[in-house]
Amino acid sequence: MSANVARSHSNQTNRARHKDGSERKPVFKSVVGNPFHVSWPSVPVNVQNSILAAMMNILEGVSVYYLSREQSRKKKKRSLLTQGDRVTKKDNAASTEVDSTHSIDKPQPPPILSSMAIGINEVTRRLESISRSHRSTLRAKGKEILPEPTDIPSSHSQIVLACRADIDPPLLIAHLPNLVAACNSTRRPSDPNAEGPQGTWLVTMSKGSEGILAEAMGLRRVSVLLLESSAPQFSAVWSLLQNIPLLTAPWLSVPTLADPLRLVPTHIKQLRTSAPKDMKAAKERRSEERRGVKERGRRSKSTTADKAGRRAIVRHLVEESG
Repeated sequence: MSANVARSHSNQTNRARHKDGSERKPVFKSVVGNPFHVSWPSVPVNVQNSILAAMMNILEGVSVYYLSREQSRKKKKRSLLTQGDRVTKKDNAASTEVDSTHSIDKPQPPPILSSMAIGINEVTRRLESISRSHRSTLRAKGKEILPEPTDIPSSHSQIVLACRADIDPPLLIAHLPNLVAACNSTRRPSDPNAEGPQGTWLVTMSKGSEGILAEAMGLRRVSVLLLESSAPQFSAVWSLLQNIPLLTAPWLSVPTLADPLRLVPTHIKQLRTSAPKDMKAAKERRSEERRGVKERGRRSKSTTADKAGRRAIVRHLVEESG
């Protein structure tokens, strides 16, 4: 028996609803699946909890920065509103001094934020830049094809935490597996001298992790988070990445003798739809509808021809009378 669990899609259809009122029965149709689809990795629950606990230690002190920055922003806004009521146009110099004092009091961001991307849009842009940095343009030199020299970054690794169970709708992050697979497939061979695993890992978090991460960072919502290996205490999650599969896209990898081009196996899916219980009556009804449409078309054509004939007769009478 297959270990895969059948997924049930209950989204509203864009097709027209059946208005004939006939009784229908559920039927299943076989359709070919998308060969370029990358599935989400299967991460055990204990690994998710361990990574979440390690992230709590790594994110220590981040909430203080974001909360203090928010308080500073609100304080500055209240001060500017108060000064706007008091200060006239001649006191612009005093208002600029108030702004400068508030700019000095801004909190300094912790070092961990330089190795982190927060939010769906920012993480998407970071993964796209990583994938582009791994590409190399080929140029012809005689009969040889040599790679163009590009600024490939050092062997950094990334881990993407996606609170898939907390995001509604999940379609907002459906592109993440393909982006992560593109980063791993276009990556240069791993450096044997580098410490720890290399690549980009995608980890789905259990339900409720979004609120825990948001509270630890002092933000309203943290649905997706990217952490680079250059971050402090990143070694705490190295041992936990061994049980997480590394997503790849075979159609993006360059074939070699050791790893030749592999064909993606065909995947047949079962689509659940509905069909009329009385197929003979349904076919007769469709035939009658088609005949009605053709008859209306012939009538409209004859009516148009009659109108054109009458207009021609009127023009001819007008010309003769003139």
